[in-house]
Amino acid sequence: MGWREIFRADEPDPDVTAVPVAEALGLLAAGGVVIDVRSQAEYEAGHIPGARLVSIHDLQQDAMTAIWGADPLAMLDPQTAEKTIVVVSATPAHASAIAHLLRDRGLAARSLAGGLLAWAKDGQVLLPGPPR
Repeated sequence: MGWREIFRADEPDPDVTAVPVAEALGLLAAGGVVIDVRSQAEYEAGHIPGARLVSIHDLQQDAMTAIWGADPLAMLDPQTAEKTIVVVSATPAHASAIAHLLRDRGLAARSLAGGLLAWAKDGQVLLPGPPR
């Protein structure tokens, strides 16, 4: 059985650390951040507004810099490491694996339950275009 059979878009993500869209929106409103670990082409086809395109390689090297390096104020804020990171990837399983990697490094990371399909089904916007 492949991942397509295990993780169907219309079924909930079995990862207990995954957050539904409504909860993810609340986490973002409280200062959290969405990171998108897909390829740049996938990101440019449509991404969550404000999502930061982050390479997995950079996350493995230095997660804090990979996520907040472009924001000098965030790097100076001692509470930055406590802010929730919502991970989005090509599949819920991949996002969950990246969230686990970040949690193992002491960061508050969750994956988006149902991924981008759940985001769009909830009526939320996906923006095309390159990272800003």
